[in-house]
Amino acid sequence: MKRDTASVMLMLLLTTSYTLLPLAAHAQVRAVRKTPAQSTPRATSHATAAHAAAPATAVQSDPEAITVSQTRRIAGGLMKRQHAPEATSSITAAAIAQKLTIASPIQLAATLPGANVGMSDAYGLSIRNDISVRGYDETEMGWVVEGVPGIDQAYLLPYSETWADNENLSDVTLIASTSRINDPVQSASGGEMIETVRDPSNKMGGDLSYSHGSYRGDRVFARYDSGYIGNTGIKMFASYSYTAADVFAGSGRSRKNHVDFKLQKDWGDIGRTSLFVSYTDWTNARSSPYTLAAWEKANAQGNNFSVGNYASSYVAGETSDYWKNYVYRRSNVLISLQNQFRLTHNLRLNITPYFHWTESDSPGQTSFSPDSLYNGSEKVSIDTSGMYVYTNSKGVQTVSALANAAQTQFATGVNAYVQYDPTPHNHLIAGYWYDHWNMTALNGLSALDQNGNAASYTGGDLIRDTAGDIVTGTRYQMSSDINEFYLSDTQGFLHDRLKISAGFKEMMYYLSGTNELPGSQYHYSQAIAQPMPRVSISYDVRKDMQVYINGTTNARPPVPLSTYPNLYSISSGNVTQQGTNQGKMEYAINEEIGFRYHGLFNADVALFNSNLTNHQVTTMAYVNGASVNSAISVGGETMRGVTVELSTRPFYGISPYVNAQYLHATMDNNFSYGGVILPTAGKVAVKSPKFMANIGVMYARGPFFANLMFKWVDSQYSTFMDDQSMPAYKTVDLSLGYRLPKWSAFSRPVIKLNFMNLTNTPYLSSVGTVTANAVTTRGVAGQTPSYFLAPPLSVVMTASCEF
Repeated sequence: MKRDTASVMLMLLLTTSYTLLPLAAHAQVRAVRKTPAQSTPRATSHATAAHAAAPATAVQSDPEAITVSQTRRIAGGLMKRQHAPEATSSITAAAIAQKLTIASPIQLAATLPGANVGMSDAYGLSIRNDISVRGYDETEMGWVVEGVPGIDQAYLLPYSETWADNENLSDVTLIASTSRINDPVQSASGGEMIETVRDPSNKMGGDLSYSHGSYRGDRVFARYDSGYIGNTGIKMFASYSYTAADVFAGSGRSRKNHVDFKLQKDWGDIGRTSLFVSYTDWTNARSSPYTLAAWEKANAQGNNFSVGNYASSYVAGETSDYWKNYVYRRSNVLISLQNQFRLTHNLRLNITPYFHWTESDSPGQTSFSPDSLYNGSEKVSIDTSGMYVYTNSKGVQTVSALANAAQTQFATGVNAYVQYDPTPHNHLIAGYWYDHWNMTALNGLSALDQNGNAASYTGGDLIRDTAGDIVTGTRYQMSSDINEFYLSDTQGFLHDRLKISAGFKEMMYYLSGTNELPGSQYHYSQAIAQPMPRVSISYDVRKDMQVYINGTTNARPPVPLSTYPNLYSISSGNVTQQGTNQGKMEYAINEEIGFRYHGLFNADVALFNSNLTNHQVTTMAYVNGASVNSAISVGGETMRGVTVELSTRPFYGISPYVNAQYLHATMDNNFSYGGVILPTAGKVAVKSPKFMANIGVMYARGPFFANLMFKWVDSQYSTFMDDQSMPAYKTVDLSLGYRLPKWSAFSRPVIKLNFMNLTNTPYLSSVGTVTANAVTTRGVAGQTPSYFLAPPLSVVMTASCEF
């Protein structure tokens, strides 16, 4: 369905729903049974949960509410009964507890319907991870943790590994193709991922666990719960984890230190306040992306992919990709202060201020000639005293250098909304979200000595010209402001069996910045506004059967770093990225028809149709040797398909689980590259496998539990011309566990064994670099895409207990 047709249908549905609203006054009225919307079970290492008290502000009449409460676990927690009128899937604390303790949230989401997840290590320590849903990549999804945005706003990437440890998550929820209207998301053109952190326990206690596994993988986790402190209504928890592992192919060791803290104050019937703080210090020794030919050659040789990866040793004047110069570093702080208050019996206020700070560096290795060196567009001279200068094969004096891509950014904001129930069957939401983001970027150079080492790996000791200025092709500052207003109304009919909801939000986005390098660009700015209407209808055919239909619109601003600033070559002074003040918002129109049944067995089925304009495809790029993310504008895209999720009730402790997706995603426009029009209209979109499936069996009986999961992902194109694709792959993961009896002061001790990629199958996990064409076409030379390796068989044993 094209955009015009979809827009007309959406407007008709909006008109119809509001025409029906006045009829509610004549409908038979009965009391609405409320259920807690925010009660969060205490996640433990062995899949048990202590019920937390439901807050007085819980609202169930909101059709988009995600209920995070301890109900009967379906398929071991891999499936939860949903009520929202859109395709929604969750993995609960019970299932998370059986997964690998070290896994990242993206790894946890890998078994959710339609989640196309590629991992580059088994321990959640690599940034070379990727997720796409229904043809939308991770920069086109909203990410929310504890009610606040969870993305890096420079690239719109999630870095979900930095927000909260698995043991502290009570729920990970995926909403495909849309987002909740009251969530603070700027990148949700293709869906939303929600992470909910457990509440502090009502009683004092704690958790300890230690994991050890393949590639010298180690993890220590400790958490302490204060319980309620006297009669203050205050309880809190604090946790610390340390994770480390060697790179499975190549050299280097990755490490991560992480702290979570949550304090909750209960105000009785008035409401509650919760403060969540997380801190991460992360070092990632990366693996090199592979071309398809290099991967096939290394796979045939059986050399554990050491050939083709970053070099393990350094030879002066010869080695151009020494592994030490590709180690990624990142530090994060996230603060969320959620407040939920009942003002009257039918009026509630939710207000959440937040703060987010990040410092990162994504370096690489480069070389330059001191005789041809530029700062922006201006040629400069440097003093090479103390530098290791060699003569290259062309007889040119050359210096090898660490190319930094250092960024510092912070964001502050507040999301506030009221919920008002004018009648027992009508629910209104009205809110406002404000976000201010600021960042600085400086890609400086640090000279390497004859052993390949830099004097500083944290952005210090940068090369300066004879005038004292830092030599770089990237140096700018930018900031953005988001003002978003939203309103929705939900009306129940027929004793609330029929619910009609209509909503509207408007995003106003403003970005401005300054380029601090010599050149034609100094100041840049842009203001964009985008209205986003939505409507949904759900009907409970019976108590155990629901059907729904929805039409939603969502938008995403341009990727800031790939759109606005000019970037320069340090060797020529030429512009390598031409900034623009005319970026366009992605705009998505999504429609779904869904059916749910939860009874003798459980089934969720959704048929979807999406139309996306101003699509930007995320890819990896190199700027003066530094590895960064970029985006390519490709016009429109249409995605159609069906998602199915099935499970049964436990039978002798066994719970089968299956989900599958069929996707047909095509490009709507031809692609212009280098002044040549490539015939890409109608081609299958990149990163869009036609078929995907997960088949799992969970077992929990007595002290034993087990989880076996098979995943199949079809091949997916990596070029816009569909002339190269990443091969299909199949993988199997297995978890085994045993709950021991209480011993001394330690209760519920558990031993768990996790096998990732049980069959040790070598495969490529995700597309790293997208290109227009791999084969020369219409005079456009082919450019080879690159891919990321998937980890081989990894085995991890975990021992945990409570006290």
